[in-house]
Amino acid sequence: MPCAPIWQCSSTTLDLSRPRIMGILNVTPDSFSDGGEHNTPEAAIAAASTMLDEGADLIDVGGESTRPGFVPVDSEEEFHRLEPVVRWLIQEGALVSVDTRHAAVAERCLELGAQIVNDVTGFSDPAMVAVAEKSDCGCVVMHAGPVSGAATKDSAIQAKGGADDLATLMKSASAGSQDWEEGAARRLLPEAAPVVDALEGYLLDRAHELEQHGVVPDRICLDPGAGFGKSPEDNIVILRHTAHLAGLGYPVMCAVSRKRFVGTLGGTDKARERDEATIGVTLAAVAQGARILRVHDARGMAEALDGFWAVSSSWTMQVDIALGLDGADKQEIASAIDHMPLTRLAGKSATDGHICAITALSLLPFRHALAAALAPTGAKIRAIAPLEQQLS
Repeated sequence: MPCAPIWQCSSTTLDLSRPRIMGILNVTPDSFSDGGEHNTPEAAIAAASTMLDEGADLIDVGGESTRPGFVPVDSEEEFHRLEPVVRWLIQEGALVSVDTRHAAVAERCLELGAQIVNDVTGFSDPAMVAVAEKSDCGCVVMHAGPVSGAATKDSAIQAKGGADDLATLMKSASAGSQDWEEGAARRLLPEAAPVVDALEGYLLDRAHELEQHGVVPDRICLDPGAGFGKSPEDNIVILRHTAHLAGLGYPVMCAVSRKRFVGTLGGTDKARERDEATIGVTLAAVAQGARILRVHDARGMAEALDGFWAVSSSWTMQVDIALGLDGADKQEIASAIDHMPLTRLAGKSATDGHICAITALSLLPFRHALAAALAPTGAKIRAIAPLEQQLS
């Protein structure tokens, strides 16, 4: 199963040898699971800081809810909500995605330093294509619309000149079309081939149009748009065929966090109680090649992914550790690191305050294990810098 090795987002090259976690930050009063919680810059910044500390690799900031029944927000109000949070994240050196379908908002956020545009209408608006063409941002191309029954690739939302019918679509988004049930066979799920063909056709059309306007393929990530105009049955079919989408050569996003069909699978109708089921569904997609995981619960997803990835893959990371020696015994330090679980020394010991190691732990578990290992030595961790990640 070929998976895209990188995602190029402005000057940041995101290594996809291991899946990456995108934390969801809704700066809105009406998002479906956390509306109003981050509706001030202070609350949003605090939430973003927590997600980064808990394992998010990047933050997706949205100023307009696209939940079922949402009320559209004009571009000025959307940017007003986003600006202080995007500014803070950029100052902190975070990788920032802006979740917007408005070209003017995307352009202004990129000027602030955001590196990714996440467009739920799939860059179908020529104005949004022009924004991508003029910049070097990463582009998330999402499918919104039906995929089963009589749906084709042209049944998806087509935004033109800043106008689209996303709000109309989302009034019935949780149900989707179920006209495939009307056949004599009464299948439990829609036939997979037409669903996948409709998705693939639309996503490739959008990706190829971006490429025709100078956007290199490494900048493009595909999101099949679970929950956007699709029935629970559609979503299951799509997720079961993640490997097919990953085989198209672009990074694939899994963005199912707390959605209603996930609650159906997990047995709860409360959005905030769907995180455990979200993790289960997302890890199933990871096993088939999804590499960008868009979630509300960064900590839970990071812990689950760390455990899953250590066992399911032969991934390793090389790290440079900067230490404050303060008279600590260098050989004792080296021995402590060399005896850490799933970790070995690589190169010379810490004669200059730096030591290199290879580990199969991801960064947060490695940091915790390292702190425990070094505690008896008196050495202090000053910095840990990943040097190289690879699947061996």
